[in-house]
Amino acid sequence: MKRHILVVDDVAVNLKTVKLILDEFYRVSVVTSGKQAIDFLSRNIEDFPDLILMDIQMPIMDGLETMKKIKEKFGDNIIPVIYLTAISDKKMVVECFKEGLSDYIVKPFQPENLLQKIKNVLED
Repeated sequence: MKRHILVVDDVAVNLKTVKLILDEFYRVSVVTSGKQAIDFLSRNIEDFPDLILMDIQMPIMDGLETMKKIKEKFGDNIIPVIYLTAISDKKMVVECFKEGLSDYIVKPFQPENLLQKIKNVLED
């Protein structure tokens, strides 16, 4: 059975692109906000994703806040998280790693890079 990845991004074209890249190798679910991600996880306890790919910059609840809420609700280190981000701010990246981030990918990215980072995290 294919591993399950939840993609969280508020930009439809980003969701479509990532889904297109991953569909051949993984089972992919997509949501458009941090709140939807938490709701999705709450509804899918029996089918928890193996990994979350999440944008950092989202309205209302950014990726860092979403990750904190997921940890509060479901426990630390329950799901590895890779950020997909246009941010290359080192301070933000360090803060994210302090909160348990597994890895990050700066947009725009190469499909091969995305697939390799996912493989690295899932096989860890």
